[in-house]
Amino acid sequence: MRTINIVHPKRIPAPAPWWPGSSYVTWVGVDGYYFKPSWTFASLFGPTIKAVRALTHDPILIAETGVAPDADKPAKVTDLFAGIRAHGLLGFVWFNASGIHDWRLDSPAAIAAFRRGAKTFRRPVA
Repeated sequence: MRTINIVHPKRIPAPAPWWPGSSYVTWVGVDGYYFKPSWTFASLFGPTIKAVRALTHDPILIAETGVAPDADKPAKVTDLFAGIRAHGLLGFVWFNASGIHDWRLDSPAAIAAFRRGAKTFRRPVA
């Protein structure tokens, strides 16, 4: 797996310069966090998914993600599941920790959104 870390949607590093080639990669991990309420799956992950697809059609996993406390967690969780489905990605790993930002699903509404998304999630057909 090769992981690409999205720090900010407008400052995404181009993966091509350090891409080792498809003979070394079986799937790609992308990290990204919803820091701002205005960020969506399309703005956060879309450009990176497009750049990865220019290099390979190997499966993509959102290898680490979360939503900052002031970014409307329930809406962003719903957006995350919708984006995963729309792009046919493997799924995602939720960063469930607190520190500088509290990424935990800590409200009934956020937990309910996660449960709804998980209940309807289906692994993409290869």
